[in-house]
Amino acid sequence: MSSIFRAARASLAEKVKRHRNKPFLEAMMAATALLALADEEIVLSERLALDYILENVKELKVFDVHQAVNLFRDYGNEVQQDFNKAKEKVLNTVAKFSGDQQKAALLVRACILIAKADGNFSEPEQKVVDELCRVLCLESAKVCKFEEIVEGE
Repeated sequence: MSSIFRAARASLAEKVKRHRNKPFLEAMMAATALLALADEEIVLSERLALDYILENVKELKVFDVHQAVNLFRDYGNEVQQDFNKAKEKVLNTVAKFSGDQQKAALLVRACILIAKADGNFSEPEQKVVDELCRVLCLESAKVCKFEEIVEGE
């Protein structure tokens, strides 16, 4: 009987963790989609970088990868339809983490990983990173120096 309670408690804890981290998932997928499309196309290396992020960022591990990829795709579609309107929406979504230096920096580092995945950190991508840093109250030069995105490992 106690194993049933332990399993129920673990399941509830997992759901609470997912609920708490959902805004971060949305911000991460929004920011990475905006960054990936800053140069107007998503290439395979950028998709592979996104997979790496989803597999290695502890706050995102509680989510189904398909849910995350669907959010990325949805934000990507919005960016392709109207870049400026989508950019404002993304910046508003990301701004929620301006008071959390750790998550803010993680968001930007993930975007830098996406940007550099194709071997070319283009000017439009750099502009998006700079805007994200501005909204998150981070100094882009400091964040760009540290590219590791895996926490606690």
